[in-house]
Amino acid sequence: MSDLFGEGGTSLTASIFGASSSSNDNNLFSNPPQPSVTTTSLPSNKRPRICNNNGSPPVEKTISREEILSRRKKQSKDDILDQLTISLPDYKDSINNEELYGDVRGLMKHHGLVIIRDALSKDDVDTITKLADTTQQMICNTLDTKDIPYNKPINNTQAICYEELAIRCQGRMDVRYKEKYDKNNDDTNQGKLPDLSLIDNLAAAILHGAEPPTLTYSGWIFSFPNSADQPYHQDGSPLFQTGTESLPSYAINVFVGLHDTEELLTLGPTEFVVGSHHMTPDSAMDKVDTAVSAVIGKGDILLYDYRICHRGTSNLSSDAKDTTKAGKSDNDEGGGIIRKVLYLMYARPWFREHLNFGDTSLFE
Repeated sequence: MSDLFGEGGTSLTASIFGASSSSNDNNLFSNPPQPSVTTTSLPSNKRPRICNNNGSPPVEKTISREEILSRRKKQSKDDILDQLTISLPDYKDSINNEELYGDVRGLMKHHGLVIIRDALSKDDVDTITKLADTTQQMICNTLDTKDIPYNKPINNTQAICYEELAIRCQGRMDVRYKEKYDKNNDDTNQGKLPDLSLIDNLAAAILHGAEPPTLTYSGWIFSFPNSADQPYHQDGSPLFQTGTESLPSYAINVFVGLHDTEELLTLGPTEFVVGSHHMTPDSAMDKVDTAVSAVIGKGDILLYDYRICHRGTSNLSSDAKDTTKAGKSDNDEGGGIIRKVLYLMYARPWFREHLNFGDTSLFE
């Protein structure tokens, strides 16, 4: 698969993170007009965050921290994860390896989830981590200055939503990737992400068709100490009232691991209901007790179908081991480690994501 994007094609991530692109479809900053939403009710067409129909997350009994960690460890050892995990060093010349792309495409089609170990180099991980730290500090400092809390309980119909970020769940922040955040400060520059052509090629292999997929957007997920479990949800609305679950994938998300695997059990791995991309939302909710904890280490990547039922879990860290600590708004005790994730969303060219961010800048 020497050129999945056609003859003379350009890497999606290269066009977005590096050289400029003339195509709006490949421009991270060219989203359809969106309403201004800042700590207010979400629009009625906001993408659903919960899989069940009654709009309420399942009620779980209170369990201890030790019980939660024990459950996560058990879920991370589920046999199905062994079948869904690939080691990149097992494939020679992985950037052009047809067997690799075929294996990933098959696993995604049938299970909706793939983990690839050692997909990125240590230098790449270090570069991404530094950018994540810079972004998190800039955003949190600004939120603190404006006295906007970001680790407090949030009603399911409320959100903190700006052009640069959205907070829909206590302690879990979704921040768009940009090279520069503060529009009024020309010296504020994050730098650029490393080459991610392998991820581009994997996305093209999964979403293969007459036209290559587009990188709809990308960004960071920050999960702060004491963050809450998300409700189980699908990232996107069904395309049709019935039958969507039988269709091929129209969008995928990719997570890039920035923490050690053992550390991630405490920081909150993402739980997935494997195969639920081929289920109705109600059927998926009936299977949440079979969810697995997908634990990825530094340099690993996780790919999942946009329709799969999943949730981010709470950050249980309590001691300050990370140089990037929680700000004054998110943890009164000031300790704990912030989980950082780089994510990228790819979709078929005709697909348009619903409202995820507002159009009012945090820095205005």
